[in-house]
Parts: sequence; structure tokens; C-alpha cells
Amino acid sequence: MENREKLSERELRQEDEIDLYELWLILKKRKKLILGIFLTATVLTAIVSFLMTPIYRSEATVIPVSSKSSGLGNLAELAAIAGVPNPSAGDESSKIIAVLNSREIKERVIKKLNLIPILLEGKQPKKRDPMNVAVEILEKMVSISDDKKTGVIKISVEHKDPKLAQKIAQAYIEELQEMMNEKKLTVAKFNRMFLEEQLKEQEKRLRELQERLIAFQKKTKIIAPESQLSGVLGLYANLVSQRMSLIAKLKSMEATLAPDHPQIKALREQLAAIDSQIRQIEERSNIGALPSLSTGPERLTEYGDLMRELKVAQKVYENLLAMYEQVKIDEAKENIYVEVIDRPNLPDVPVKPKKKLMVAVAGTSALFFGVFLAFFLEWLDSVKRRNQENIVS
Repeated sequence: MENREKLSERELRQEDEIDLYELWLILKKRKKLILGIFLTATVLTAIVSFLMTPIYRSEATVIPVSSKSSGLGNLAELAAIAGVPNPSAGDESSKIIAVLNSREIKERVIKKLNLIPILLEGKQPKKRDPMNVAVEILEKMVSISDDKKTGVIKISVEHKDPKLAQKIAQAYIEELQEMMNEKKLTVAKFNRMFLEEQLKEQEKRLRELQERLIAFQKKTKIIAPESQLSGVLGLYANLVSQRMSLIAKLKSMEATLAPDHPQIKALREQLAAIDSQIRQIEERSNIGALPSLSTGPERLTEYGDLMRELKVAQKVYENLLAMYEQVKIDEAKENIYVEVIDRPNLPDVPVKPKKKLMVAVAGTSALFFGVFLAFFLEWLDSVKRRNQENIVS
């Protein structure tokens, strides 16, 4: 039993050795084919790599920098009151990357460097906007990446002209800084915009109230109603006192003098004049610049309402103005900008094509393909031989 097992193990080793040797013989037999495929692919790849246009890469690195402002306590809720989102919850790097990937910055870079004729190589696209085509080409040239841990953002530009690649990378940085200044995505900006609208509305409200007060004063001739009303009351009391005195004097004279006596007529005329003045004070809307007794309380109430609304509006305007001045200071503090770590370099070594890598990959692939083809051809020959042997037999 043991002898049989040893014999079978020996036979298996011999079969393995024979198989490996047969494989080696096949490779040796087909070595010209394998070597030919390898050399052909390697040489052709080398030629193609040398004929390919070299591509240069200019890189720049930036990092976002921001300063947070404390602000007034009640300014934190202004964004919510204005119905706008709170931008401070976002990440600075994400905002900058969003700007760098935006279409607007691409268009600004293209216009800044006049890239349309360069990117389109003088060809006019049919039925398409040249700017759209230029944006698509630039998008393929530019790569934006960031490091989540450090927040460093890398801008990479690839082009066959190394100087142009450097200019595009520099233009990206300049336009990024300009756009971040133009579009400050901060709470302070929303606060300032909100307060500006409130100030405009409050100024309009103040003007309306002032115009209403002026119209009221012109119509009623009331400037200081309390002092004017006190003057009316004094005049009214004086007239009533004179009237009572004249009535008493008239009754005394009527007891001794004839009804048509000149003194009695004179007293009656004086009494009629005083009665007319009293009726004028009691019934007419005003006497010169003095309010009448019938309309005095109403005028005083109306004037008081106008003044109260005007004072409230002035106080609200003063508070808004103070908050507006504070939020302008906050906006100057709360800013997101970028600090350039590495300026765009002028590349002197192309990054594409990678000639050595291309040749190595092509040679390796051709070698494997040649080996596979050698085994396949050998298998095909063996199949043909068996078929012929079967036919002969």
C-alpha cells in the first residue's frame, strides 16, 4: 500500500516536471513570435510617445483664511428674520472650491486672458457659442483638489504651452480673490443688506410722517397746541369776564336811563362784539393761529398721535442706524479670503506623455500577449495534428 502511494507521488512530480518542460519548449519554439510582438509594440509606443505633443502642468496651492466677528447680540437672528440662509455654517474650503469650479470664474479667466482664439485654435465652432466651447476645454485643462485635513487647495493647469498654463493658474487665483471680495458669503453681509432695506423703509416712513405733520400744521395753523390752547382759554375767560361785567353795567344803566340812551347803545354794541368773539372761539375752527374750544381737544389728540408716531419712527431709525454702523464693522472683520502658499510655477518638464511608463506598459502587455499567442498557436497545432491522426487511422 505504501509503495503504491510513493509510486503515485513520483508519477505526479514527473508529470509536473514534464508539463513545465513542455511549456518551456513551446516558449522557446515561439520565441521569435514573442520577441517580434514585444519589440514591435515597444518601438511603436516609443515612436508614438515621442510624436505626441508634450503637456506641461503649472500648480499653485492656496489656503482659506477667515476671521469671525462677535457682532451685536441681536444681529445673530437678522438672517433668519430676513428669510436668508446662514452661510457661516459652511466650510471655507468648500466655498472656495465651489467658486473655483463655477462657470463664472472660467468665463472671467477666459475673458481676462482672451483665451477663446487660443483654446479653439482659431476654429469657429458651428452652431455653438464659442464661449461655451472654450469653457468646456478649460474645464478639462484645470483640476481643483483639496486636502480635507489641512484645508489646502491645489490648482493644477495642464497645457502644451508652459507659460500659458502658468498664466491661467495665476488668473484663477486673481479672479478667485476678486470674486471672494465681491461675493462675501458671510452673515454680516446678509445683516448689512437686511439693515439697508430696513433703513430705507424707515426713512420713507419718517418722511411720510413729517409731511403729514407739516400738512396738519399748515391746515390748522397749530405749531404748539398746548401753549396755543392755553392762550385760547385765557382769551375766552377774559371775554366771558368782560361780558358779565358789561351785562351787570347794562342792567344798572337800564334802570336809570332810557333804552335809546347813547351809553346803553354803546354797551349793547360792546356786548354784541364780545358775544361774537366768544361764539368765534367756541364754534369756529380757529382764530388766527389759535384753535377753537370745540376743535381744540381733537386737534390736540391728532397732533399728539402724529408726534408720538414721529418720535417712535425716529427712535427706530436711530437704533437701526446704530446697528447698521456696527454690522458694517462686522462685515469688514468677517471675511473669507485666500492666502497663496505656492505661486504658479513655470514648468520645464512635461508631465505628459510619460514615455518611459508608456514603453514599459506596452512592452509588458506585448510580452504577455506574445506568450498567450504562442500557447494558443501551439494548442491550435496540436488540435490539427490529432484531427489528422484520426482521419488517417
